Amino acid sequence: MRWVTLLGRIGTVILMIGLALLVFSLIPSDGGFQSGWGTGIGPEQYMLEELGVYTPQTGLQISVESTDNVHVYLFGVNSVELDNWRTLLRETYPDLDEMFIELWVVPMIFFHEAYPEETPPNLDDPQTWDMMWDVALLDKGLQTHPEIILWESPPSSTFSHELFPAAVLDIMVIIANPSSNTVEVDINIKIKEVASVAAKERAIVAARLLIPIGIALAILWLILRKVKKSTF
Repeated sequence: MRWVTLLGRIGTVILMIGLALLVFSLIPSDGGFQSGWGTGIGPEQYMLEELGVYTPQTGLQISVESTDNVHVYLFGVNSVELDNWRTLLRETYPDLDEMFIELWVVPMIFFHEAYPEETPPNLDDPQTWDMMWDVALLDKGLQTHPEIILWESPPSSTFSHELFPAAVLDIMVIIANPSSNTVEVDINIKIKEVASVAAKERAIVAARLLIPIGIALAILWLILRKVKKSTF
């Protein structure tokens, strides 16, 4: 009977599709762009690194390892706020190098709000740098702008966190060293996409549905084929 052969072929095709989807779901994602670097952070100092612009569809995974307990923060600032801060800094410090403002707009805003009398800051003075990167200054900045904190860690030497911002934001990582010793940190960043994660999840669901159906149809085909042969 032709329908028995057709049943077997349909079952085999469904089973193969299900297995292919299962294999696809098990293939590890490359996570897009990935980078890593290491640095030292002085006693009671913090560091900032701008990671880039991220969206609700494209987030990041950050991993940090250090030789002592540190605090890790992820900041998110929209383009309008960043432009407003840059304009304020240019007006407040007209002689300050433009590149410096572009690179360090957030710590410079913290510095300006904590030390408004420092006009302009003497960037050749090591004391100015110590003041700008002091964890006490960071704490003041966080109290003034808690809205930019997307995530903060408890004190530890090892972290891993995945973040997809709710809006298009310029994301920065802050690592603060509250101890009286210099710490060495290793940072790894991996870009992740919601679309690729969702595709794998849908593939798993489809595979779980199609594989049992394909197996059931294939078994039914074998039984009917055996019955057909025994009747002739």
